[in-house]
Amino acid sequence: MSDTLYTKYRPTRLEDIAGQAAIVASLRSVVKARSNHTFLFHGPSGTGKTTLARVAAGMVGAVPANILEIDAATFTGIDDIRRVTESLNYRPLGAGTVRAIIVDECHRLSSAAYSALLKPLEEPPQWVYWFMCTTELGKVPQNIKTRCTAYGLKAVPTSEIRDLLTEVARKENLKGKNLDSIIDLCAKEAGGSPRQALVFLGMCSGVSSVAEAGELLKTAADSPEAVDLARLLVQGRGWLEVRECLEGIKATDLNAESVRMVVQGYVTSVIMGEKRTPKPNLFAILEAFGTTFPSGNGITPLVLACGGLFFGRDV
Repeated sequence: MSDTLYTKYRPTRLEDIAGQAAIVASLRSVVKARSNHTFLFHGPSGTGKTTLARVAAGMVGAVPANILEIDAATFTGIDDIRRVTESLNYRPLGAGTVRAIIVDECHRLSSAAYSALLKPLEEPPQWVYWFMCTTELGKVPQNIKTRCTAYGLKAVPTSEIRDLLTEVARKENLKGKNLDSIIDLCAKEAGGSPRQALVFLGMCSGVSSVAEAGELLKTAADSPEAVDLARLLVQGRGWLEVRECLEGIKATDLNAESVRMVVQGYVTSVIMGEKRTPKPNLFAILEAFGTTFPSGNGITPLVLACGGLFFGRDV
């Protein structure tokens, strides 16, 4: 599939968001009234916090060009926040007259950055809306929480996730005598996260047996970063995406040899699950990751293997 399923089927309307009916109803009413300009979405990973923020931003009138998404994991300092808040003093030009700022994983902001946000969150200009998102509500300062309209998202019931996956499988024309059982497995293993369930379904789309799917999901749970690399290579994604994934692997404790084994297992499952002639690039990946990677060289063997696939074996 050219697009990952969780990206392709990410909701763009409130009514399409799974498992959060009470929040959707309340948010629709609050946004319609335009009475609140600062929101806080909290809850488990993959349950729809950022999606809700994006949808709500559109509902208040912010066009995509006027929606700023901040990753608080890297955008943490007071200077970063000040640059944003200073830019909000004037109405945006062009098609939209509303600005929306989405702060993802906001618990990662520094204390100084939070202090700089107190007044902008409490008294935003009428054309500005703030959407704070976090998986760790306990790390958000109390004086920030009290300035926000807060919504706590819950893990989505397995039955609703199963319904979602069934509908996506129909739209993607996925087939197989074990498809229903594989969908059940993906729904159960997703831990209440529609996003994770869609990732699992995408991983298992070329798998024919429930046992294979189970092994693949177990591998994903043990080494999600390695599975991400395998998926990008199988899908033929560009070097920049692969390099970003390699940087993520570097930041973990995974060694190159364990990643190599995950990639080999993933690609082998995809090849064996193909009903038609597999694409040649799949065998090229197996060859690139076919030799044991020496220890003590960090991610260098991974970089060389991926570089060989993109730029030839002489890199």
